Amino acid sequence: MLATVGVLTALRLAWLAAVPLDLYGDEAQYWIWAREPAFGYYSKPPLVAWAIALSTALFGDGEFAVKLPSALFHAGTALVLYRIGRDLDPDGSPARGAAIGFWAAALWATMPAVSLSALIISTDPPLLLFWALALHAILRGVRPGGGLGWWAAAGLWAGLGLLSKYAMGYFLLSAAIGLALAPAFRPLLWRRLPVTAGIALLLLLPNVLWNLANGFATFRHTGDNANLGGRLFNPGELLEFAAAQFAVFGPVPMVLLLLALAASRGRGADAGRRLVAAFVWPTLAIALAIAFLSRAHANWAAPAYVGATVLVAAWAVERGWRRLLGWTVAAHLLLAATVMAAPPLLRHAGYELPSRFDPWRRVRGWSDLGRAVTELRRQHPQAGLLVESRLTLASLVYYVRPFAFDVVKWNPDGVASDHFELTTRLEPGTGRGFVLVTARPDPADILSRFERWQPLGEIVTPIGPDRDRRYHAFLAEGFRGYR
Repeated sequence: MLATVGVLTALRLAWLAAVPLDLYGDEAQYWIWAREPAFGYYSKPPLVAWAIALSTALFGDGEFAVKLPSALFHAGTALVLYRIGRDLDPDGSPARGAAIGFWAAALWATMPAVSLSALIISTDPPLLLFWALALHAILRGVRPGGGLGWWAAAGLWAGLGLLSKYAMGYFLLSAAIGLALAPAFRPLLWRRLPVTAGIALLLLLPNVLWNLANGFATFRHTGDNANLGGRLFNPGELLEFAAAQFAVFGPVPMVLLLLALAASRGRGADAGRRLVAAFVWPTLAIALAIAFLSRAHANWAAPAYVGATVLVAAWAVERGWRRLLGWTVAAHLLLAATVMAAPPLLRHAGYELPSRFDPWRRVRGWSDLGRAVTELRRQHPQAGLLVESRLTLASLVYYVRPFAFDVVKWNPDGVASDHFELTTRLEPGTGRGFVLVTARPDPADILSRFERWQPLGEIVTPIGPDRDRRYHAFLAEGFRGYR
């Protein structure tokens, strides 16, 4: 299994090195955070920035080094799932346990969402690895003779998961539900789980203190993401989210998961299998509820698929459906190879995919924008950069050369709604000029707040044969204040 995961990870990293992708705005923002490691940032806990800081310290600031941790985190998750699967067979058959572990790891490593996520740096990959490690520790802790050390280990992994993404809180909820529903495990709910929760919350404490010093910025942003202040019944959003889960996990594994979850509720179901199921359905139920009450992104249910891959592998192996699992993994690999290889191969052959069919269109054009703004900076070396959009600003910080850290976010209402509004401020009376980069051709509300300004031209960055991004640049001097 180690060789299989290692080869697949090496292929992904080789593709990243050979076909470099521009950083999307969120990725560039995480890199910016990594330049100043802290215990918190506006929209996310700090672990993703710490991982990037380590990777870039070792391998430089290129796109490959920024994205590298994602592939490694997912590889680690696959290996942990192999260990969980090996332990899950109720009859203790080494051969069947090894088969369950192998297929669990293979399903994870080739899952459609993982094939995409492994090439993009985000908060999900570390969250999922620590979720898997914590689940492994819990499953060891409930076994006869499982000592307090396993529950402490689960707390350590859960705490690191919380420092990756607050969705790790679902893990502690799932653990409580799973233990409460199993009579054999119920005493552990009060004797052992508080140790896990206490250690996890202790590790989160520095981030809580950072939030306390910064107006609970991350907590507020997380609450705002749920968007529960609007219309509370959205069946269309619910159906769209549910359909997206078949794309995230794969249609065949999703059908098998539904069958496996139903089987785990039967009278003869193994207690360990029921406990694993408790780390699946609560997260799915919460994400579905949020989608119905507001909206939910497809990846919000991602932690559920850690346990789901093990359940699916165990259920299929026990029924002799290994060939079905093999065809599923092969189909997922073919899909991943198509998504990764088709655009560069077609481009090499002289054909450009229409942008609506290009899976990488969101990350195209940012380095081109950076080169254009670099030239404007060369012409006006004393001017800073002024930007309206958070994503554009983050991309310019990374792609303008040398790195453009003298960037200010336009923020007329004075309310911090992102990292740059929290950390940058435009003050009147400094006499300094700014190169304003905006998607609007006539940003009169901004230019009117300066004593003088002049247009610097339009910047066009192609993202496909039929689509481009258009920006407008202005030199604005003498800021008079927002009011």
